[in-house]
Amino acid sequence: MGTRRWIAILTAIYAVLWLGGVVSHWLWRQTPEGSGWSAPAFLACAAALVLLAEPGARRWLAGVGLAGFLVELLGSRTGIPFGSYSYTPVLQPQLAGVPVAMFCAWVILIAYVKALLARIGWTGVGAIAAGAAWMTAIDLAIDPVATAALDFWRWSSSGPYYQIPLSNFAGWFLVSAVLLASGGRANVAGPTTVRVGRSVVLFFGFLAGAHGLWLASGVAFALVALEAALRRGPRPQWGPASGGESGSPASSRAH
Repeated sequence: MGTRRWIAILTAIYAVLWLGGVVSHWLWRQTPEGSGWSAPAFLACAAALVLLAEPGARRWLAGVGLAGFLVELLGSRTGIPFGSYSYTPVLQPQLAGVPVAMFCAWVILIAYVKALLARIGWTGVGAIAAGAAWMTAIDLAIDPVATAALDFWRWSSSGPYYQIPLSNFAGWFLVSAVLLASGGRANVAGPTTVRVGRSVVLFFGFLAGAHGLWLASGVAFALVALEAALRRGPRPQWGPASGGESGSPASSRAH
């Protein structure tokens, strides 16, 4: 079976899971009983779509997922670099107390931001900083839903943003910057990757709204609106710091 057909099949499954998750939380404010498998399946399907869409960067993205998983393992055991937290049994399966789905989450989000930066035309150290900031903003939308609504993990200490400690966002920025910097020569710019990442941000935006987490919901929708504005704005030329990525900005626009 060809890659395009696999992408079409996975996209259909992903769309059903996406819509089911949004509808169930708006109607019942929870995942229906017996559907605990849907969240990890949703993330696995999204990660599979990204990996299929980025054949030239699969090894790097797999490394990103593994590195992200190991950071989550370190963080849940020591509190470094996010702060002290622990995973609940909600997300299964788990390895050493960390949901395997976290591998998928890091693949999806780093690939999305990497592809977005490439399509906008940002390169070099500035792009890494901007990408890490974008990742941190995404977590402003995701973390309140994952903790307050879905109970995926729990923080040992409180903070000013939906009871989440600020150390979490500092850690996200640092880890994201390192992971993005490690992919200087990785060519990640596929439209499927951008669409999947955008849909995940929208998914958490809708769930945040369903649970009355309006600030988190607003952040998600603001990020999607900002992405659209940046993609439609003036496009700088590819610079020598692009790290080996190819193609003209005009031909790489997401649809």
